[in-house]
Amino acid sequence: MSDIKNIPINSIGNENSGENCAANEPFALRILDSSMSPEFEVDNIIIIDPSITPKNGDFVVFETNNSIIIREIIISDKTVLKAYDKGLQDIEIDDTSSIIGVVTQRSGKRRKYHKRYH
Repeated sequence: MSDIKNIPINSIGNENSGENCAANEPFALRILDSSMSPEFEVDNIIIIDPSITPKNGDFVVFETNNSIIIREIIISDKTVLKAYDKGLQDIEIDDTSSIIGVVTQRSGKRRKYHKRYH
C-alpha cells in the first residue's frame, strides 16, 4: 500500500501565476511520501535549484506524465533515476529535459536534520 498523499492541483489566476519569477530561481517543495527515505522523510522541506546541471549521485526533481518526483540520478552508459524505496522501479531516461532541478538543501523538524548538498 502506498503512502503517497494526493494533493489536488487547482488552476490559479494570473495574479499568482509565478510569471514574475525567473525560471532559474531556487524554490522549495515539501516531501509527501517515503520513496526516498531515509534521506528525505515525509514533511521535509527541500530547496531545488533549476540552474544546476545534474551530475552523478545528485538528487533531482523530475516531472513525469502525472506527478513530480525526487530521485537520485545515476549517470553511466545510461541515465537512471533511482528511488530508495525497494518497491519502486528505477526510471531510465533518454535525456534530462524533464529534470526540473537539483536538490541543494534539506530541512527537517530539528536543526540536526538540516543538510546541504551543493
